Amino acid sequence: MVLLPLSFIKLAWAQNDAVSPYSAFGLGMLSNINCVENISQGGIGAGTRDNSAINISNPASYAAIDTTSFLFEGGIMGNYINYRSDDFNENVTSASLSHLIFGFPFTTWWKSSFGLLPFSKVGYEINYKSYSENVGNVLYTFRGNGGLSRVYWGNAFQPYKSISLGINASYLFGTIDRIQDISFPDSNYFVNTEINNYVSVGDICLDFGIQFHKVLKKDIILVSGITYRPNVNLSSKKNYLAQTYLGEISNGVFYRDTIDVHSEKGNIIYPGGVGVGLSFARDNRWLIAADYRYENWKDFKSFGKTDSLVNSQVLAFGGHIILDYTSSSYLKRIEYRLGARYYQSYLQLRGNHLNGFGITFGLGLPLRSIAIKGSKSMVNIGLETGKRGTLNNGLIQENYTNIYLGVTIYESWFYKRRYK
Repeated sequence: MVLLPLSFIKLAWAQNDAVSPYSAFGLGMLSNINCVENISQGGIGAGTRDNSAINISNPASYAAIDTTSFLFEGGIMGNYINYRSDDFNENVTSASLSHLIFGFPFTTWWKSSFGLLPFSKVGYEINYKSYSENVGNVLYTFRGNGGLSRVYWGNAFQPYKSISLGINASYLFGTIDRIQDISFPDSNYFVNTEINNYVSVGDICLDFGIQFHKVLKKDIILVSGITYRPNVNLSSKKNYLAQTYLGEISNGVFYRDTIDVHSEKGNIIYPGGVGVGLSFARDNRWLIAADYRYENWKDFKSFGKTDSLVNSQVLAFGGHIILDYTSSSYLKRIEYRLGARYYQSYLQLRGNHLNGFGITFGLGLPLRSIAIKGSKSMVNIGLETGKRGTLNNGLIQENYTNIYLGVTIYESWFYKRRYK
């Protein structure tokens, strides 16, 4: 991995395939993807369970899936980000498929889920220019693109009425390309240099969950949960290519020599973490919940090298309310969602631990089923607006708005029909 000098995160960065200049570190910008319902409630999940939604934050929650149901959720995400520093102000918009996830039962005590979703994204271009009296301007360019995806298969077991256990087995795969370029724009005679580090990842990691749930007085349901992920060594391969070139002609680069080329197999330590959550709910009426997650990113290493990473933590709150799920009024049957989260990221740059916060809103719009009256299928709309980073010490502040749109299909597939 190319470790970006912190003093270079200062001037301009390009919009092509933009994600964040902070994606230059670690595994990139980690995706905060779950079902749209949980995202709209601040990102809660460790201590919540729902028979009409798939909550991948805690695999023990799959035990809530109805024995005779099949669940599917697919979603897309769009975002708008404003990047600010002391030197520039840029706006970027993008859209992408966010997730495809499925949930279904095997038995009354064994439920399962699988799906595909993004894990991390890398996209940045940072330029730094210096001047040398004998050489002229020297331009340093740092570019990155790619990211990792996640395919998972999760299982939940309910050995006792009030306790469920779960495990997610995820396969992380993808490539991250980081490029360093040193060029001399004032001269056609100096040899420019480009160094390409292309890292591919493909390996399995596990995370575990447990939930305790109990019905209290007045039909209030208490759910508490714990999640745990151990450190894992991700098998990786790095391709290193260093080349020289004599400048650009008609927007094309003409390489002169290959200085070095080699491949290296190694490991990336993906750090572990723990999460806890607690919720109170009244079925089909309301829910309030809180989550706390801690991840040990100081343990991160890529091919034996550390990065500018520190331990991270997230505190999230959220909930929803349904005015009257039996009402003939459509507005009263909508699920209204609200949440907030505060987080300390795994980046510490120039003495600043980069923090962020977000406020979330959402709606669950019921879909009527022709075949099954009272179907729990719905369209989910979510919005998060927030800020991460800082303007201190020449760093970059990001003000963002994310919009999520998902469809949850709830169908009763596993019951015997009676005919007269």
